Amino acid sequence: MPPATGVAVAVRLTVETGRVIFAPQHGRNEMMQRGHGILRSLLPLAVFAVVACDDGLGPRAWDPTPDTALLYSATRPELIGLPAAFDFVGVRRLNIETSGATGAWDAALAEQNGEFVFVPAGNFPGVTSRAAISERTETTLEALTRAPGDTAAYTQLPVRLRTGAVYAVRTRTASCVGFGVGTYYAKFQVVSMDGAAGSVRIAVVVNPYCNDRSLIPEED
Repeated sequence: MPPATGVAVAVRLTVETGRVIFAPQHGRNEMMQRGHGILRSLLPLAVFAVVACDDGLGPRAWDPTPDTALLYSATRPELIGLPAAFDFVGVRRLNIETSGATGAWDAALAEQNGEFVFVPAGNFPGVTSRAAISERTETTLEALTRAPGDTAAYTQLPVRLRTGAVYAVRTRTASCVGFGVGTYYAKFQVVSMDGAAGSVRIAVVVNPYCNDRSLIPEED
């Protein structure tokens, strides 16, 4: 990759040979002047970004209002075609049979021994995922303010669901806002379960920023 304009010694990369060649002396001063001009134009933006973060205008503000989702058991053949999986990164339901859905969700509703369970994506054939769940006892959705930092607190095995119970989620590895990859953290509560319909309704709150375990917005 060629270096940015305005470096002390301007170089260019000859694509055909892969050799790095020093640019001729002629034109260096002009290049450096253009580079200094670009830096001067960007400096106010950098200062604004720093001030914005200090003033609470940075990425800390987000809406903690829960989203609700109705999921259907992937275990029942008669419910094939209905959304069984949940994508905590995109905060959306998915049909696991849909073409292209593989790897785009974190957990799916299923049944084991007559009970509803939430199954992290890594348990499904052909899916590799870091998604994991942690049941948080004796708390409410509002009171759970931070996801566990200890990886031992999470499981990638199916987790039994209980009405009113609260869970923390570590998502699959995904693209971060701006650059890089990481994981997101979320929490959800089981609002209701309907055994006859094979469905479970959950309330979900997701921190929209990578690798941040806070489950409520930071205070200014």
